[in-house]
Amino acid sequence: MQSSPILKTLRTNVPVRYTTYNRSWSNVYIGNTKYFTPSANLKAGIPKMPSADRLRLVNKANALPSTYRSPQLVTLTIPTVYQKGSERTLMTAEAAYALAKLYYAGRKQGHTLYALSAYRSYSTQKSLYAYYINTRGVAYASKYVTRPGHSEHQTGLAVDMTSQRMRLGLYESFDRSPEGKWMLQNAHLYGFIVRYPKGKEKITGYNYEPWHLRYVGVTEATMMKQKNWAFEEWWGKC
Repeated sequence: MQSSPILKTLRTNVPVRYTTYNRSWSNVYIGNTKYFTPSANLKAGIPKMPSADRLRLVNKANALPSTYRSPQLVTLTIPTVYQKGSERTLMTAEAAYALAKLYYAGRKQGHTLYALSAYRSYSTQKSLYAYYINTRGVAYASKYVTRPGHSEHQTGLAVDMTSQRMRLGLYESFDRSPEGKWMLQNAHLYGFIVRYPKGKEKITGYNYEPWHLRYVGVTEATMMKQKNWAFEEWWGKC
């Protein structure tokens, strides 16, 4: 920590790139110089996404271009299943910051969460979809795996969460685990929705996935939580 200068404050609304976030200190870059700053200041410099990007609807009917990649991707600072350096440990800066807050709030309550898969490129999703088509068949893939270009993971705003109790895998029983229960009850406070909720399969087009979070912002996530809306329903009514 002594190797870089300390910034006690950050200018509001001036985006900075950060590489490490925890409850006490963060590493930030201004230009090519790395600084340390109290994490409480970090929010001032987190790049904000335009609402049109943050609330972009991606589903079976709405696709992203194959070349789409958010310019705001950063490495997650919470525990991840994939090693740092993998594209699956990336999220947009605003979403990554919100996920870190969710993680530390959960840990304070005794719940340790892990990010399994966040950003996935078009090419990665293409390979994943082909794998499940070949190994599990079209019917399974259509319910659980999105076609390339139609995956929320490509936005950099989605993440699959798990825990040691789930053996770092994805299981529907996650919603009955202490970590999963806490996450589902509190995710909206940090701007996340459960993208494929139970009972909304005909609306979303996918089976229930208690592990799949999508960042939309606190106001929107809270509304969807209170009204029991899937994202498609919010889009149809707001």
